[in-house]
Amino acid sequence: MKPKRLVYLDNAATSFPKAPGVKEAMSDFLENIGASPSRSAHPLSIASGRILHTSRSLLAKMLGLKDLKRILFTLNATSAINTALQGVLKENDIVVTTQIEHNAIKRPLNALKNKLNLQIREIPTDSLGNIDLKIAKEMCKGAKMLACVHVNNVMGAILPIGALSQITKETQTLFLLDATQSAGILPLEDIFSKVDLLALSAHKGLLAPMGIGVLALSDTFNQESLEPLIFGGTGSLSQEEFQPNFLPDRFESGTPNMHGIAGLKVALEWIEQKGVKNIYQEKYELGMYLQERLKSLNGIQTYFPTHGIANFSFRMQNKSISEVDFKLGENYGICLRMGLHCSPATHNILGTLKEGGTLRIGLGAFNTKEEIDYLIYALQEINKN
Repeated sequence: MKPKRLVYLDNAATSFPKAPGVKEAMSDFLENIGASPSRSAHPLSIASGRILHTSRSLLAKMLGLKDLKRILFTLNATSAINTALQGVLKENDIVVTTQIEHNAIKRPLNALKNKLNLQIREIPTDSLGNIDLKIAKEMCKGAKMLACVHVNNVMGAILPIGALSQITKETQTLFLLDATQSAGILPLEDIFSKVDLLALSAHKGLLAPMGIGVLALSDTFNQESLEPLIFGGTGSLSQEEFQPNFLPDRFESGTPNMHGIAGLKVALEWIEQKGVKNIYQEKYELGMYLQERLKSLNGIQTYFPTHGIANFSFRMQNKSISEVDFKLGENYGICLRMGLHCSPATHNILGTLKEGGTLRIGLGAFNTKEEIDYLIYALQEINKN
């Protein structure tokens, strides 16, 4: 028998539902605008361009960025990270990262290691998400870039960006931050002031559609040191056969995902009105409640960091994660994520790699304590059988 209700707890993969008004904004664009921005002088193209400009402005405001042209739209966060890594790193460069990175950083670095003979240094990280800052400082000496996550996607560990930023300034190392799991959840204005490049995705904490990423360049970052990953038409300098050298056109070839960006605009407006600090506080309190409820269960192994938010991993003793995941979905309508979560490095640290990973709860902006209670009830019932 199919469950009568649905509880979505897979927000670390993608948010659901989206912010109020997102669906309507996307539909309105497709039905009433539909034009490519910045390509023509007709009313529909101008309307499309205004949506693009407003979305860029809202993102710049969220990050405290003075020059909104330094907000670069990409296909997704992975594309933004690849643009930063492949656009900056040169042959024989040294790159520093951590031992709990997502494959969005790890795989590009490994590919570039073979291509450019990179030296990759990994800062030791423990199972609570703590990193050794003394070793981090030594590793950053002589390095071209430090590339790391802000919030780990498996256990929600928040990395000490302030301390790492101080290290990169002292060692004159570029700092690339993957804010995919923190954008829309943690205030980023102060964080962005401490890094050189920041990558994020629209479809997670920003509660917007899939298919939109952002690479933000700090006001002090030298744009000439970053090469485009993709070349092509921009709607500007069309008489030239070479890529424009000005922002954002230099990095925004091709037609953007405008119906998605129309949805992003509304999502950003909703987040601004509600306040990221309020979203963080609600999610923090709900996360603490979830942790206490999970700890109260018998036969549950939890993986909670010292400092974390939003994402929580666990395993049920004597039951496979696939069995628990299936029963939660099939019998109770509870949607969460099982497996390695595209971060085998993290699971290696947690000691869950050989077992195939963990079950992950990703709290979203619209989850409630009642839903947490329902999850706990479902786990108790599964544990009985």
